[in-house]
Amino acid sequence: GVAQSDRQIRGMMDELLVDANSIQSIEAVPTILEAVSALTGLRFVCIARVTRDTWTTCAVLDKLGFGLNVGDGLDVSTTLCNEVRETNKAVIIDCVERDEKYCNHHTPRIYGFQSYISIPLYRADGAYFGTLCGLDPLPAELSRPAVVTSMTLFSQLISIQLESER
Repeated sequence: GVAQSDRQIRGMMDELLVDANSIQSIEAVPTILEAVSALTGLRFVCIARVTRDTWTTCAVLDKLGFGLNVGDGLDVSTTLCNEVRETNKAVIIDCVERDEKYCNHHTPRIYGFQSYISIPLYRADGAYFGTLCGLDPLPAELSRPAVVTSMTLFSQLISIQLESER
């Protein structure tokens, strides 16, 4: 009943905390987030743990005053990271206004961004962990091969480090 439901919620929250701490303990993460920001021009970059039911920040670089800190959550249904989880494919938007797929999507309207990138992160066993993602209210050239290749490499590095932390 209710007690079992409370235990499940507490267990899930404990697991999310462990995951956030695992990301926090990776020394390279702040440097990776700074590199992503410098490479892309995005002023909000984070690593998010994304499950079917939750979206939780594990590391944040916020030069926008977006207002999310480590451990904060969003309603996963309002995020594009949820789409990344469902498809196992990156979402890359240079300019929402000019993007046929996302120009009328609710997520950019809710969060006020024009440029967005979200690259999937996996555990060593192939299980989905979450995303390396970033956004900005200004357009940015995120679909350039150098950006996509670098972001994919950063996500692979984080995945490798995540496993060595376990």
